[in-house]
Amino acid sequence: MAGSGQLVRQLVRFLMGSCLGLVVDLALFEIGVRLGAAPGVANTISAGSAVIVVYLFITKYAFTGDRTTSSFLLFVAWYVTSIVVFSVLIEVLHGATGWTPFLCKLVSLPFSFAANFGVSKVLFRSRRGSDGAGGALDGRTGLDAGPARDAAV
Repeated sequence: MAGSGQLVRQLVRFLMGSCLGLVVDLALFEIGVRLGAAPGVANTISAGSAVIVVYLFITKYAFTGDRTTSSFLLFVAWYVTSIVVFSVLIEVLHGATGWTPFLCKLVSLPFSFAANFGVSKVLFRSRRGSDGAGGALDGRTGLDAGPARDAAV
């Protein structure tokens, strides 16, 4: 089934982009703290940078939707919402179980990745047929071989 193969490729590429974002997040957070930034400031900078890296990676390698200013703003808005929601859930889990915050964060990651993948899949769904300008999928990559993406972001 071709559809399930494309879904698996999207999921793997999304997870690769998410892991890359996580590495950027952790590295910039550590650098910021070592340079004297308050943890909250370091986290804001590192998380914001990670969201941009994830957006750029998944819109190039995982999904066929257009890379536009509006898709970027919607993506960032979702990630801010997701970060807040999962932060609250981590806090609640920690308070209810007494588990370490790190363990609670680890427990949340599969759910966070799943939610982020689902929203990204909807946000970056192929828009072929909506304006007649979309192209066919590239047989090698499974990615849209149609018109060039908007270079707005």
